[in-house]
This record gives sequence, C-alpha cells and structure tokens, in this order.
Amino acid sequence: MKVNFPPEGGTPNIHQMNVQQAYTDWSATYDQDRNLTRDLDEMITREMLADLSSNSTLEIGCGTGKNTALLAGISQHVSAVDFSPGMIEKARTKLSSDNVEFIVANISQPWSFADRSFDLITCNLVLEHIADLSFVFAEAARVLRQNGRFFISELHPFRQYQGTQARFQRDNETTQIPAPTNCHSPE
Repeated sequence: MKVNFPPEGGTPNIHQMNVQQAYTDWSATYDQDRNLTRDLDEMITREMLADLSSNSTLEIGCGTGKNTALLAGISQHVSAVDFSPGMIEKARTKLSSDNVEFIVANISQPWSFADRSFDLITCNLVLEHIADLSFVFAEAARVLRQNGRFFISELHPFRQYQGTQARFQRDNETTQIPAPTNCHSPE
C-alpha cells in the first residue's frame, strides 16, 4: 500500500502494491534506509551462525544480500533466493563469489531444488509475507538434509497483530508492504 501525504495535512492517497513490486521498488534504497528490524536481524544472524560450517546453504529471502556474505564464508555453496529481481540485482552487485548463486524464485511455488540438498536453510524476515506457511515448511523439510538446520529470524507475531508491517519512505510517500497475519490453532 502506498500512502501519499499531501502538504498541509490533507487526506492521504493510498495505493495498493503487491509485495514483489514493493520490494523491487524498495531495493533502490533498502541498504541506506534506517531499518532497526533489518539491522537487528543481521546482528542476531551473525551471532547465531558465524561459528557454523555448512556444505550447502539455502538462503530464503536474501534481499540485497545483507546476510549472504556471512553465509558464503561459512558454506561451501550458497543458493540465495529472492522473488524480487531488484533485490537480487543489488545483492549481485554487493557480492561476487564463486560459491554463491543468486536465484529469482517465489517460495510460495514448488521449489526447484532436489530432495535433501541443503544442510542449512536460513529464512530472514520473509515469513510475514507468506499466506501458506505449511507449504514453505513442507518444502524446507523436503530439501533439508537429515540433521540439517533451519534458521528462522522473523518479526514477532504480536508486532503484526499490532499492525506493524514492513514499510519504506521515499519523498513524502510511505509504502507499507502487505503481510497476512497467520493464526494457527495449537492442534
């Protein structure tokens, strides 16, 4: 959703924008924008994964590559996936490494990776945008090797319940990126 705030406090204009297009638009300024959630995620990911070693890592939602360099340092091979061509392009310009391949793909669709092909999967600040979490978890279970690790760093659900969403500002315009609220029964 785009919100245009007119001068003098008039009524804002609101425009709907899909998640993929919003992230492609945001990619131009993503690394420079103040974003405490992104920065905390990067810090925690480094703290949790820096001492690991991996043969093959799948990075879901690599964005502009904020965690890709770390993963390239601990993994023999990294498949860095994002569904935003703009984000992937920024990541490619930041990191050129023989052990990293950048892939534009939608994780809400069947994954092209072979069964049991990764010993580490990372998923950072992505799941808030996924309506069918069970599909993503089923695909992750399929491609994760036995005794592999699945690292998830995500916005706390109560922040979503309070209305917090990913957003960015450009000039006098704020774009809020849609996020379904996933409620699951404890069954």
